[in-house]
Amino acid sequence: MIEVIAQFFGNGDWWTRILWFVLIISFFLFYPKLMIYQLVQKLQIKVQEFEKMSNEAREELVDMLEKKSELPRKKIRENLDRMVDLFTVPPEDTDPAGVMKKIKRMYDIHDKRYRHFIGEISDLEGGERKSFAAATVHATAVQQIAKIVRHLLELVKETKNLQIGMILKMQIPFIEKQIKMLKDSVMCLANEEPVGDSIGPMCAAAIIGDEEVEEIAEDHVCAEKEIEGRHVFITKPDGPSAVLGEIYDAIKKITDENDIDKIIPIDAKGMLKGEERGRVVEGVGFAMGPRGNAERHWIEDIAVEKDINIESIGINQDPMEDVIRPMKKEIYESVPEVKEAVRRAVMRSPEGSNVIVAGIGITVGVGNNGNAVEEAKDVIEKNIEIMEQKKKEEEENKGLGEKISDWLTPY
Repeated sequence: MIEVIAQFFGNGDWWTRILWFVLIISFFLFYPKLMIYQLVQKLQIKVQEFEKMSNEAREELVDMLEKKSELPRKKIRENLDRMVDLFTVPPEDTDPAGVMKKIKRMYDIHDKRYRHFIGEISDLEGGERKSFAAATVHATAVQQIAKIVRHLLELVKETKNLQIGMILKMQIPFIEKQIKMLKDSVMCLANEEPVGDSIGPMCAAAIIGDEEVEEIAEDHVCAEKEIEGRHVFITKPDGPSAVLGEIYDAIKKITDENDIDKIIPIDAKGMLKGEERGRVVEGVGFAMGPRGNAERHWIEDIAVEKDINIESIGINQDPMEDVIRPMKKEIYESVPEVKEAVRRAVMRSPEGSNVIVAGIGITVGVGNNGNAVEEAKDVIEKNIEIMEQKKKEEEENKGLGEKISDWLTPY
């Protein structure tokens, strides 16, 4: 046996062979424990960062609500801490018949619950209340992500399961992008500043120009104008509040009262890595994010029933960096190209026909006419400078040890 071990470790003094043997046994025994320890330490740092972001998001909201409330700061914070733990139970879909109505109903109750909460703790009314309610929803999302990651970390520590830890560590870059975007969006929504997803309503406002708008459904407005000999109904959420509007109700009312040939939704489009941010692309089908699954389902039913064509226009954005973060320059600069794409789509309908152009997305920071687009430009440019400075500071504050550790470790 000793001869076999000696051959394995090579020629040399017997104590050298024994030392090598002890080292390799130690490696097999202790290296997995060392990996778990190092993994837990890295995850612990990230969890603390996420929890800090959640706390900062709430503090920022409290700072703003304190100026608009008669309640003491402590009471506002206590109420907000309670609200960010609000959970939503998804509808039962074992029997899918009617599930879209359930989804829409749950979203409506969800939105009303947050708006009622803001009304309880502040003097805010109307659009401002809706914007602060949306900001609170995003603060809740930050809190929920931090809690889930904390749960998984504690699970790794409890079970000493290296596989769960490595899977979580591999997901951390994506989770970090998402939580940072949500955290940045809280103040954008409360201050009513344009985000990436505001580009659809912004383009609709640019097309409306100087035309008069009227409320056509809850949180939704409409204007009418002639474009290349076609009668165009332009709809968008009622800005500059942080609302999505009842797009289905608006389109149903227009289609019930008019013979519509085409619907042209304008919305942010999730881009692939390597694609150009702000690039305008065209497609078919009703472009709308998952928040509007029920509305999209019913609009598609209308299109089938009334033989209406749907041609979408999308503006490329990174779904983990752009959509609910302050609007970036490339996205804002796509407005003229979108207007031209809309004109081409309208021209593909017969002359004299009726067409609907729908700005889809959260209209925060974007009013209902062409002047509102120009007003939003100054806010967007200011936010671009702030984001660039913040990114630079984050890079500079990253310690040398952390950079070396990221480079050396494979997970």
